[in-house]
Amino acid sequence: MKTKYFLEKSFPFFLVTLLVTVSACNDQWKIESPYDQVNWEKDLQYKANLHTHTTRSDGHLPPQYVVDWYHQHGYGILAITDHNKVTYPWTDFSSLDSSTKSEAKVATGEFSPEAVTYKNRNPEELGMIAIQGNEVSSPQHIGSLFNDFGIRTSQEDSAIVGIGEKDGLIIFNHPGRYNHEAHWYANLCEKYEHIIGLEVYNNGDRYPGDRQLWDSILVDLSSVRPLWAYSNDDMHQERSFGRNWNIIVLPELTQSWVRQGIKEGRSFYVYSPSGINAKVPTIRSVQLNQRKGEIEISVAGQDSIHWISGGKIVAKGKQIELNECQELSSYVRAEIFASPGIVLGMQPFFIEKN
Repeated sequence: MKTKYFLEKSFPFFLVTLLVTVSACNDQWKIESPYDQVNWEKDLQYKANLHTHTTRSDGHLPPQYVVDWYHQHGYGILAITDHNKVTYPWTDFSSLDSSTKSEAKVATGEFSPEAVTYKNRNPEELGMIAIQGNEVSSPQHIGSLFNDFGIRTSQEDSAIVGIGEKDGLIIFNHPGRYNHEAHWYANLCEKYEHIIGLEVYNNGDRYPGDRQLWDSILVDLSSVRPLWAYSNDDMHQERSFGRNWNIIVLPELTQSWVRQGIKEGRSFYVYSPSGINAKVPTIRSVQLNQRKGEIEISVAGQDSIHWISGGKIVAKGKQIELNECQELSSYVRAEIFASPGIVLGMQPFFIEKN
């Protein structure tokens, strides 16, 4: 204590200069991680599909068959997203009507009568979370989650507003089908905070440019806000099952936690071209070192890891050292690869050098 008092009284300028220098060293980088609140020792990782169709719209299978398939293959979270129809609650499937298109296919013999015979399912008994929602067929198809808005619209804004008024969340589905530039998505994201995601894998990998579009949107948004990536089956028939899914990291499997996990980006996206039974890498933890500007992933089962910023590969391996990277944008994200052709993607870390 005497030494400290002596320095403060005798060399105040030295003391202030020393404190400022230490502070600058300790706060060299600011790294914002969507996984900050994850308890890697206790939280569990749940499989989710957020884009699925049945014979209530243009799918080929009844809703109970769809639920049963995902349940049997270890999914804890499922959204049935028929076009402009809310196939929900699962406990009331039997009272719901099929689409005119499906009924016509039964009449011609293309579908069996079982395709439009609906049976109830209880998500609590199955140990699953059923997400209410649908796919709104505005010009850009919109995945509408956690609400019952189901009106086909001619303008995206009217659907976005309607979903927001019902406290819903939005994921833009298969953007590669359309001609919108990154600015179009970024402007909507800045305007409507309940737009939380973009599909970067859909029905296998139908639109490979969607990852590049996502990178461009993240650059446009800069550090304004995140936009999370999702991978979904867009399941219409059996051959569409099980090549795409999401892993959401949660302390418990409840409706409120699932919503929070989707909204906050506590998730990874998966593409498995050989199907559901392939061995996918496992992320065990994420560690940040703000002072050194380091992000390290503990992962098992990978072949390689690429770190991407601004659409370019800026580093490889389990750890990225930001000070060693050139041409960094306002974010970095990791993609983890394994055979055969598996991609496990992480949500972006927003970075800023002080």
